[in-house]
Amino acid sequence: MPDRKEVSLAAAREVVRILEAQMADRMPAPPNTELGERFDQRLMEAQGRRDGRDIHMFPAHLRKWFDTLSETDVVKLERLMALKAETVTWIEGKNDRELKQLDGVVEFVSSSRTAAKVLMWVCGAAVSFVVGVAAFAKGGYDMLAIFRGGK
Repeated sequence: MPDRKEVSLAAAREVVRILEAQMADRMPAPPNTELGERFDQRLMEAQGRRDGRDIHMFPAHLRKWFDTLSETDVVKLERLMALKAETVTWIEGKNDRELKQLDGVVEFVSSSRTAAKVLMWVCGAAVSFVVGVAAFAKGGYDMLAIFRGGK
């Protein structure tokens, strides 16, 4: 068996303390007496997290980003992630100017659809009016013929 060097408990604790100080944004090593749920709870409290979300294993920049997300932001991100891969690739290829123009195109199409619906109702009402006038005119002409003694 190879020779093993013995390390005192105080020296080991000092090494752990130095490692924790140098790696503040990484998951610290637990003390020998603290394990399991208690360590997880202390870790979350040290990061100001009391809601039980396990994000302590992510890098610091992602933890900051996660903390800024609201529920509505998460819903929006889920909708974006549900897009087809072709759509995402198509959008990635656009520059800012093209995306702004795309917003204008969406507004134009939306207003065009609204105008088409209004025009459809106006045309329908006009056709109904003309058909109604023709029906009443024919009915009135027939009634006048009955009174004159025709038919």
